Amino acid sequence: MNPWEDLRRHTELGYFWMSHPSVRQRIGMRLAGDPAFSYSPEWLARRMAAELPFPRALSIGCGTGTLERALVSLGVAEHVTGVDTSENGIALARHEAIAAGFENRIAYRVADARSSLAEENAWDGIFFHQSLHHFDRLEELFASVRRALRPSGVLFLDEYVGPSRDEWTWRSMALPNLVYRLFVPRNLRRTRIVRSPVTNEDPTEMLQSSQIVPLVRRTFDVIDRRDYGGNLLALIYPSLRPPAEGDADEQAEFDRTAERLLDIEDFLLRHPRLTRIRSHHAVIVARNRM
Repeated sequence: MNPWEDLRRHTELGYFWMSHPSVRQRIGMRLAGDPAFSYSPEWLARRMAAELPFPRALSIGCGTGTLERALVSLGVAEHVTGVDTSENGIALARHEAIAAGFENRIAYRVADARSSLAEENAWDGIFFHQSLHHFDRLEELFASVRRALRPSGVLFLDEYVGPSRDEWTWRSMALPNLVYRLFVPRNLRRTRIVRSPVTNEDPTEMLQSSQIVPLVRRTFDVIDRRDYGGNLLALIYPSLRPPAEGDADEQAEFDRTAERLLDIEDFLLRHPRLTRIRSHHAVIVARNRM
């Protein structure tokens, strides 16, 4: 059974680092120098305003359609086609597109990404939003993306680009665990140690994630890249004890701790040569080569 048929994987953020308001604001600062631009399509709408809207865009791994609705409502794309292997996800995406009045501008189909790229071409833009790191055979996939894009068409990624699942070691987790012990109050520590994000629940997670950036650079002309971290807080966040609902003091302490961790992450990202830390999440805009 396709694990992505469970709509909770698409619709429930759960205990997730990007769900915290301070994280959203910090992402906006890292993307655009503005806390209001925490959602990458908003940044893209401003960054490429002179070239928008794209007449035809393809969204790979569209899930329940949040990205496609944003692309249309923000004026990034005139028409978007979303593809995903989840029938349940596509059904909900269609329902939400109709509810938003976009049924004539957004089309969905249950399909494999590789076959979709092979069947149709001359796309003005191809989008991956937190879906590309679930793919293997990336070199072959990017070759298909190149063929499917029109000359000078745009590839957009908002992705986890950190270590692949077979690259996580105890050394990878040494710094997060040190920060956890030194900067997280004892009463906020939910677990004894911070574990790596590798999970057996989804064997497609982080398959070749560390190869995404090098392969994009090799295959396309990068227009812009914005790193937005996650190399520290994303790892520690699941180990934090959530504040009791309605307890203002616990919430304030939790928020202060999240801000402290974000400040440390900012320092690590500003000094990569010193810390040897690279962002685990990035937004990349690239152009197809002629």
